[in-house]
Amino acid sequence: MLKAGRVLIPNFQNRLLVAISAFVGMLLLVGWVAINEPARMEVFTQQYHGRSLEAGAELFMNNCSTCHGVDGKGTLGKAPALNNPMLFLNDNPAQVASQKVDDLKSAQASLQGEIDTYQQNVLTFAAITKQLKTVKPGSDDEKKLQTQLQSLTAQISNFDLAKTQEQVDAYISQINTAQGNLTAFTAKGWDPTRRVRLKEVGWAGTIDSYVASTVISGRPVSSLYWPQAMPAWGSQGGGPLRPDDIDNLVNYVLNFKDTAVQLTPNDVNQQFKLPGGGGGDVKVNASGQPVGTTADTKKLAADGKLTGGDAALGLAKYTSIGCAGCHVAGITGPITAGTYTRIVNERLKAPENAGKTPEEYIAESIIHPNAYIAPTFAAGVMPQDWGTKLDLKDIQDLIAYLETQK
Repeated sequence: MLKAGRVLIPNFQNRLLVAISAFVGMLLLVGWVAINEPARMEVFTQQYHGRSLEAGAELFMNNCSTCHGVDGKGTLGKAPALNNPMLFLNDNPAQVASQKVDDLKSAQASLQGEIDTYQQNVLTFAAITKQLKTVKPGSDDEKKLQTQLQSLTAQISNFDLAKTQEQVDAYISQINTAQGNLTAFTAKGWDPTRRVRLKEVGWAGTIDSYVASTVISGRPVSSLYWPQAMPAWGSQGGGPLRPDDIDNLVNYVLNFKDTAVQLTPNDVNQQFKLPGGGGGDVKVNASGQPVGTTADTKKLAADGKLTGGDAALGLAKYTSIGCAGCHVAGITGPITAGTYTRIVNERLKAPENAGKTPEEYIAESIIHPNAYIAPTFAAGVMPQDWGTKLDLKDIQDLIAYLETQK
């Protein structure tokens, strides 16, 4: 018994030491992994992004470079530059400089107005002083003139002409400097009347989502202001590229940013265009009164008031007022691509839409969005107040654009 006990105790101690050593070793290993995991993941992310850029570059060269240029700087008269500061900057520096000039001029004009008022007060004071000599002492006229003199005296004495003139002169100097900066920007091709691309089209989302939505759905009506329309490239929009291809292509375009923000408009071959050749914001409800939330779309259709819109303007409005944000990907609302085909082949065959024209259906979907809910989507998701924001021309343009989505 004692012999057996002497053998058992050392074995138990050895096993305990082995277990403790193994546990400590595991803790050290887990700690080492935890410490190195962020660095490992960073390397993995960089490798993944690098592979994505390589794949995106190949897709760009094979599918996009013919129009947008192998360097992404656009092709004159054919397609805009994507390697472009107007796509990536938060503001157009020429527009910022122009606004500064306007602000300084406004401040200078305000002070100059105060000087003009002071000088007029001095002239008025002299005229009233002269007039006092012609009125009867103690009369109401004398009292009235003296009251006016007291008021003018206070205004004149409280005004520091020298200091104000000094401020005016300082503003004039600042205006000259700001005007010089603006001139320098315009010499490099910056147009102070234009906003950067995402602001110009009223895009409220990220640049990633803007590029993705453009690639997926294309620009069907851009043939109205470019030689040919940009096709839909994403399979979601009927194009040939898979979602992972779109991700790679978007990553490649976004990778232009570091070089693009160092460029000027003179460095690119072709700027973006807007329908009609304009460069300003696309306005809605600019030509008339809102249609209202109780508009009779059936009567509008019967009277022919839903046709004749401008599809190019419709695209610009569809983007600027936020329709694209919900419909391009088809998650929150029905996907934009194929809208007209679905209306004709599916929506108008539903019993509740019997007798409606495509134009009436689209108008009703905008003004009375809960009148018919497309399958798999929910009521109340689309804003109910578009009738208070859009006029008849806006509705016509949006209809014309959506009728290109076949």
